Amino acid sequence: MKAQRYTDFEYFFYPRSVAVIGASLDDGFSHALMSTKMRDNLFLVNPKYNELFGKRCYASILNIKDNIDYVVIAVPALLVPKVLAECIEKGVKAVHIFTAGFSETGLEERRRLENEVKEIANGKIRIIGPNCMGICCPKSGLAFTPDASTEEGPVGVISQSGTFAEQFLTIGKLRNIKFSKVISYGNAIDLDCPDFLAYLADDPETKVIALYMEGTRDGKRLKSALAKAARKKPVLALKGGVTEHGSRAASSHTGSLAGSPGIWSAIFKQTGVAQVEDFDELLNATLALAYSPLPSEKGTTIITNSGGFSVLETDLCVKTGLEVPQFDEKTAAELRKIVPIAGTSISNPLDAWPIFYNMPGTPGTLADAIKILARDKNIHSIILHFDEISYLRRVLGKALEGHLKTLIDLMISGCQYARDEIGKPVIICVSLDAYSEDEEDREYHLLVKKAFENERFPVYPSLNASIKALFNLYRYSTEFRKV
Repeated sequence: MKAQRYTDFEYFFYPRSVAVIGASLDDGFSHALMSTKMRDNLFLVNPKYNELFGKRCYASILNIKDNIDYVVIAVPALLVPKVLAECIEKGVKAVHIFTAGFSETGLEERRRLENEVKEIANGKIRIIGPNCMGICCPKSGLAFTPDASTEEGPVGVISQSGTFAEQFLTIGKLRNIKFSKVISYGNAIDLDCPDFLAYLADDPETKVIALYMEGTRDGKRLKSALAKAARKKPVLALKGGVTEHGSRAASSHTGSLAGSPGIWSAIFKQTGVAQVEDFDELLNATLALAYSPLPSEKGTTIITNSGGFSVLETDLCVKTGLEVPQFDEKTAAELRKIVPIAGTSISNPLDAWPIFYNMPGTPGTLADAIKILARDKNIHSIILHFDEISYLRRVLGKALEGHLKTLIDLMISGCQYARDEIGKPVIICVSLDAYSEDEEDREYHLLVKKAFENERFPVYPSLNASIKALFNLYRYSTEFRKV
């Protein structure tokens, strides 16, 4: 990336000062920025107020004596040209136009208004938007939603949709995904998806790029940016508007031409970008790529506590595109030494409930079993499925808390060995009956989930999500990394 381009982007991601024009008591941007480190360098502009949130409120950005790097414009669409002209006069470097009501409406007069904004900018200022949420950067304190995570992490998100970006931030926080940058770019009258792809491709703080888009104005430029980014780090893409009705909705949402689904699939495949089908798959695959090594082949084992469910688990893996091979003879012999015969199955999936519960007199532990499986040459990845909170509470009663702590330590010990010493991915499924109303069950469930998340394992709420995420790890490793 050229040095000047990087300097331009510094004003967007790491501004020294920010102004919100159109600030109000109901303004989400001001609320969000007041809750981050940016609050001390935040200026509020609205002629209707003298003070907001304990800060002086200015009638115009021209009344502010300090230099302003970055401005959020949140005024009615017809006022945007005047406000943008004042930003240029002030010497502002970067502007995010939150305001909607431009070309995406399909109205000719609003297309003309958008063109007027472009003509005013005309190389004098860089713009993201209009009709978007802008930028969230935990490191600098930029935020567009008050409850966004302030923890820095490896995931960069580029989204044409503002709501999509908000949801990815909100749900990602619950799933332990931590972000470097989240970008919502909307109608893209200046900076567009290829610009942000180029930036994140070179950004040392971004390890995985998750992309949501509805269309593009320059397919050739986008394809080049996708290919360059995918050569440097994993890029996952969700394309909106792949049906006739969805394409129509995309046009009315951001004014984009969605194009043929077949063409988009071909572009992603040719550029080494892994295409996913829906929001959940994008979130789950991003989580796996952010925190897991890649599998070398398809061979998967599931460690479970139910013979019946192990059949269904095997079917799920195979239908998804993974394999559930038999353990080699040495693995089976080692497992038989530590797993009691009654009620267990020394096959794949491994049903070894006595060591799952760390029962007295059992010759081995769950950590031992995981380590044995990690050394099997037929096994290239591990799924640990834990869903026994309710059962353990009934069996152990008040002794559950101490038992669970020991069991968590054993599980983490074995999983760390498999991941950190052997180099195999370990996917954790901690599931709980979705209809359970027992608060204590939920507290213990959260305890297990957080313990694995604290050790940077990808954790999923269902086996189906776990298996699909693992398959996307394998798919990226074998198909897209080589493009």
